[in-house]
Parts: sequence; C-alpha cells; structure tokens
Amino acid sequence: MAFSAMMSVMTLTSCSDDENNNGGGGTDITETVELAGTIEGTMTLDASKEYHLTGTVIVPEGATLEIPAGTTIRAAQGFDKYILVAQGGKINARGTADRPIIFTADSESATSGYWGGLIINGRAPISGDAAGQTAATEIDNNQPYGGTDAADNSGVIEYVQLLYTGARSSADIEHNGLTLNAVGNGTTVNNIYIAEGADDAIEFFGGTVNVSNLLAVNCDDDMFDFTQGYSGTLSNCYGVWESGFTSTEEDPRGVEADGNLDGNGPDHTPQANFHIDGMTIANYSSSQSMQDAIKIRRGATAHISNALVAGSGAIENLIDLTDSKGDATTATEISVTNNATQLTDDLVHSNETYPGVQIESGNTGADASAFAWTGYQFEGTALEDADMPLEVTSDVTLEADKQYYINGAVHVKEGGVLRIPAGMTIKAREGFGNYIIVERGGMIYAEGTAEAPITFTADNDNATSGYWGGIIINGRAVISGEAGRTNEGATEIDNNIMYGGDDNADNSGVLTYVKILYSGARSSADIEHNGLTLNGVGNGTKIDHIYIAEGADDAIEFFGGSVNVSNLLAVNCDDDCFDFTQGYCGTLSNCYGRWEASFTSTEEDPRGVEADGNLDGNGPDHTPQANFTIENMTIENLSENQAMQDAIKVRRGATANIRNAVVKGSGVIEELVDLQDSKGTAADGTTVNVTKEATNVEKDTNDNNPAGATVNIATGNTGCPTTDFGWTGYSL
Repeated sequence: MAFSAMMSVMTLTSCSDDENNNGGGGTDITETVELAGTIEGTMTLDASKEYHLTGTVIVPEGATLEIPAGTTIRAAQGFDKYILVAQGGKINARGTADRPIIFTADSESATSGYWGGLIINGRAPISGDAAGQTAATEIDNNQPYGGTDAADNSGVIEYVQLLYTGARSSADIEHNGLTLNAVGNGTTVNNIYIAEGADDAIEFFGGTVNVSNLLAVNCDDDMFDFTQGYSGTLSNCYGVWESGFTSTEEDPRGVEADGNLDGNGPDHTPQANFHIDGMTIANYSSSQSMQDAIKIRRGATAHISNALVAGSGAIENLIDLTDSKGDATTATEISVTNNATQLTDDLVHSNETYPGVQIESGNTGADASAFAWTGYQFEGTALEDADMPLEVTSDVTLEADKQYYINGAVHVKEGGVLRIPAGMTIKAREGFGNYIIVERGGMIYAEGTAEAPITFTADNDNATSGYWGGIIINGRAVISGEAGRTNEGATEIDNNIMYGGDDNADNSGVLTYVKILYSGARSSADIEHNGLTLNGVGNGTKIDHIYIAEGADDAIEFFGGSVNVSNLLAVNCDDDCFDFTQGYCGTLSNCYGRWEASFTSTEEDPRGVEADGNLDGNGPDHTPQANFTIENMTIENLSENQAMQDAIKVRRGATANIRNAVVKGSGVIEELVDLQDSKGTAADGTTVNVTKEATNVEKDTNDNNPAGATVNIATGNTGCPTTDFGWTGYSL
C-alpha cells in the first residue's frame, strides 16, 4: 500500500494539549496519525501531530521520509513495527538538542523488545567474495544492502531517541535499536540515544558511515556491534548498564567486533577495520555479568583510543581478542583505562603479539556532557558536596565534579568574577538569606547551553515558591532620581549594597540558558526577593534564554538600567511576570508569562506586566523615567482560581512601547490594558499593540487613559515564539 494513499483515507484522532506532552521541545499535539506502508515521493511529517507506527514503514529507492524536530512516533507492539530505509531511499530525521525526535512504544508499561527499530540499507562496501557484494537484511531477506559506493548518502539522523526496540521473531532474527547495513559515509548520524532495547543498541553491517555522540542504556546484548567489513569511525560513545539491569543473552558485551559476517568468511574482503575514539563502557548491574568489555575477533582490526571501562558490576574480561573462528588481527590497537571494580581478567588473547593493545591510566572516555540533551542521569557520578564561597573577590570557576549549595549570601564583590560551567545544578538551602548578589564591578559568567543549561534550584524536592532568595545583579547603569546628579539606589534586601551610576554600557557578565526555580523568599511584605533582580544593570551585560518558575514575588524585575533581555519564560510566579521601574530603558523581547490551571497567588494585585516610571511612584519629577520596549510577548492565564488584575499595567510616568503582544487563556483577567494610577498615569508616548485571545477578560482598557497614549487591541499578533523554550523541558 502506498503511504500517500493510506494518508488520504486515514482517521485522525484529535487529542487535547494537556494529554500530550511529547517531550519534543514543547510542541502541542493536535492529532494522532497512523503510520504504516510504503512511502511514495517525499513524505514530510508534522511535529504538531503524534504518529502511531501500526505496521512496517518502507522508504524505497527514490523516496524520502522527512521527520522534523520535535516529532514523536509511538510504535505498536510487534516484530513487524519498524522503519526500513531501503537502498536509494532517504531519511532526514533532523532533531535538535531542545526538540529531539523520539521513537518509542505506545505503552507506558513497555519493556525492551516491544517493537522493531530503525534500519537503514545503503550501497557502501561489505565483506564478501568480490567487490560489490550484496547481502539480505536479517529481518527481511527481500531487502538487499551493500555495493561499491563508500560515499553513499542515506540522509540525516541527529538528535534522535530510540526506546524499547529489539523485537524478535526467533533467537536468530531480531531487531537492534539502530541497524546500519552498508551505510555510506555520505550519511550523517550523530547525537543518538538508544535505551531499554533488546539485542544490540547499534550494529554496523559493513559500510563506512561515521557515528558520533551515541548513548546506549540497558540494551540487552551488545552496546556497540561491528561486523561484515565495517570501516568507519564511532566517536564519543557511552554504553551503560544500570544497577537493576539483566540480560536475556548468553554473552552480552560492551563492544563486539567481527571482521566478517558470523566468522564464516575469513577469506572475504574487506574485513572490518574501524576506529572508536572516546568510549566509556560502564556496568553497574548487581546481577548481570558482562562477558567482555571489548571483544575483537574473526579477522577484525580495531583502533580504539581513549577508552574507559567503569562500574561496580562484574566484568569477566576487559579485552578478549580470541575466538574459535579466528582472532583479532595483530594490527589491532587499543588504549583503555580500567576503573571497573569487579574485573576477572584484564586481557585474553591467543599470543603476546599485540603491541598496540595497552591497558593504561589516564583515559577519560566519552564526554558525558554531550548527552545532556537526553535528560539521562548517569550512575556512578556522585558529586562532592561543597558550599558556594560567600565572598568572591578574584576570578573563581566552580568545579564540575562538585555539587554546590547556596548556604548564605554569596557576594561577588567588585573585581570578583564568578564562572559557572554549563550543565551545573546549584542547590539553595531554605531561607531569605540564601541568594547570590553580584555587586557593582563584580561579574558573573553563567554560560549554559541548550544541551547543558545551568540550574539554580532548591535543595528539597518538595520545595515551593519562596524557598530561597534568588539572583541579584547590581550595575552602574543609569537609574531615575533627582535631576542633574548621578543617582544611586539601595538594594531592597540589603540597604548597605548600592546600585546605579552613569554607565549604561556597564558589563556585569553573562547569563544564558539559566533556570531559576523556587526563588522569592521574603523577610516581610515589603522586603522580598524576585527570581532575577536587575538593579541598574548595563547593556554590556548579556542575558538571554532564562527560565524562571514557581517563584514568589516577580519573575524578573528591572530597577533602572539599560540591559536587554531576550527569550524569557516565566511560569507560576507569585506576583508579576515582568516588572519595570526606576527609569529602566532597555528592551525585553520574546517573553512568555504563564499561570497554570492550578496556580494561586499570595499577592493583592498580580499582573502580567507592571511598569512604573520611577521607584514606587514617589519621584514624578525624577529623571529619567522608565522608557522601555517589549516586543513579542505572550501573557497567559489558565488559572481556575486566580484572577489577574491587569495583563498590562503601565503607570507613574512610564513610557512603554509594547509591540506584537498576545494575551490568552481561560482564566479571569480583570483588565487587559490599564494606564491609570493614583500616583500618575503612563506617559503620553506609551503605545500598546495587543491581540486579545483570552476568553475571560472583564474589561479591555481604562476609559481615562492619557490622551497621548495609544492602546491598539488588534488582530493577528503572534506574541512570543515558543520554539526557543524546548531547552527548559517545560511544555507550552
């Protein structure tokens, strides 16, 4: 059956957003679509739909399957539920770190071997009697692979997860997670996560394809299997068995490599001759022994560098180069460090003629940070506990092998630099006095990445909003005050620490890809932390990709300054999502503030945006008054219990230029836009362009707004793009 024809008669099952968090970077699922049959031409899937693999999908010669980032494909149970890319067909599965493509089971109780897997057949060389040899696919003998084109291109597979694969029809006919049959090096395969699969995680049957950044967890037989003349490179690969893992196989291994298929072609050409660069094999299972960490045999030549074997589980042999059907070639080179604690034998081979095989100290193995996008937490990597330094007066870099705690007020003093590595989680003790403050002249470099964000959170899994303080940055940029002078302000939570000045280009460092969770502790109703407090921060400071959730008081508050902030997601923060005051004059772009259905606030007047021209409205004659821009903003109230007083409140002399804003949600919003206040209205130059998608707005705007201000309740605004928030793990 042609796939295109199948699509035209298919029944589409609609699903609500709340029922479908696909884990693919925040895509909202609109439909579930059955997937089976043979593709004709180019078939492009839609990440807003969830696909149900109900049979075999064949991508034949000349056809292409395009799978966009964020797509989830759930397979029904059975041996015949798999995807096979035939010779001359192509698959382009281009996920991203924040929106991976996920192939998984359609059952939450699935175990290994639930469905087939992903198979790619190419035209690259395999071992055989002569050049151009072809062979039949193990699970379908009608599908050939092999040929003479080492540069054959079967497409792209990157940032892809394959879960619960490896269904079998017999002990000799079974799927792997990813099977690469004679795949050429014109094919791109990187950033792959294969977990809870039967048989091998990945198996190379000949071919020349190179694979990088591969994580294999709890796969039943071998982690990395090579045979039939494979001649490419596998780099940065990590195979792990967890503490509860058991195998159904007789001889499960880390690496298994044969020169030819099943050892039955000792005179075939080419024999496997491949590289592995940067590999970790780890067994933590308390009940499953690994027969060999590395097994090379049957005419294979392996070149393995920077390998590490680790774990508390039993391993019979570190390296075995022998086999009844032929040993590894003497050209085999292996450099491995053994950190495993239950190893029976180091090296097993038939003679002492392997000078290139070295068991030595110092290897680091795979770089585990490359797998942060998977969300996998590695065993055996317990960190040493350490408190953050309470005073940073020099250039200090936190150490990646430590679990840091905020246990007191951490002051980055003038001249001090605090550097926080990507991927680090910093936990705060409970209390108002536990926070980080970067003083004027101090700098913070918290430079996370989408794959390895930096997280500031509570030290208690049961924490709620207001558990700890938050992050405060004080700069030397301009704040409002008396005309004709350089003005300073006193930090709300510590009046002994000043902020403000005359340098709008002041640089306090970098915050990028940072999460701030459960912040906002208070000492009184008037003295409380926000998630991120920016006091007189200059536009030389870089702040983007910030996620602030479950915080008391405001998610973010700007007290003057000129810093620009982009890609900010604020979820369930107790007071205002975005607060501006004291002469702020920068730009906030791509910002999303959301209250979930269960959210309630402890504040009297929680809002989406709250903006004052001067501090608390007590300086109507101060200069400068706040004059700022918000572009691409979404405010969403889904709360069933909490009314939002105003979606947008601008007052007390502030000038706001708000463009491409959307207000949405089913929760009550008392007023969409309000420019009035007893201490002064918004300035005449204020412009607000907003689309009202919210369904429960009591009043659009105040009749007494200043005459010179413009409030345009328009149609067609798109608000904040959500594609950049996949790195947070939060599903919008």
